[in-house]
Amino acid sequence: MRAHLRWSAIAFAIVMSLTLGVVPAAAAGPAPGESCVPGTVWTDLESGVKWICIYDELYGGTRWELLAMPGQVGSQSWLARSSSSGCTLGTVGFTGSGGSGADAFARSYRWPCATTQDRWTRRAGEIRARAIVQRYNGSWSTCRDTGYAYSTVTSWSWRVGLSMGSTADCGTGYYRAWGFASVYQGGVWRGGSLITPSLYLR
Repeated sequence: MRAHLRWSAIAFAIVMSLTLGVVPAAAAGPAPGESCVPGTVWTDLESGVKWICIYDELYGGTRWELLAMPGQVGSQSWLARSSSSGCTLGTVGFTGSGGSGADAFARSYRWPCATTQDRWTRRAGEIRARAIVQRYNGSWSTCRDTGYAYSTVTSWSWRVGLSMGSTADCGTGYYRAWGFASVYQGGVWRGGSLITPSLYLR
């Protein structure tokens, strides 16, 4: 009898997963390289968020910036700055254009954390990023969460992205992305979080 109930439960779980669809897993990897051609648009296939390559004279080269377009929002900030332990630059992007999804980027720099020459390559496991998608229903609550994605290769940047597909996973309403970025230096994770403006998704 117990075996019959167990197989019934397994069969029910399989049917429900086929009926409801499998939620796409979050994907992580190095952020796109910055030896890009200005004007080039890069779409993160994991999240659908679009980025554009720009030339920044003060930075001393090209860099990726969130593409300004309707239905897409983002935030960027220095989450840690220190002359002794370097800096962590966090970026979070959220899109509701042609689907819905979020990206979070973590980038590592040496002091003075100002130009391409200051990028600081770190060993695997020393950079992490996390993206949370929240929905507003009287208060903000978590709809999707990638958890922390740790760098698996030597890199100066790391990203994580998640997609909710063509319709928002937690129903119609206002959504935002909450991004976390940090770098491991001197036995401590140095970084923080930042939040995008909200978007109304159906």
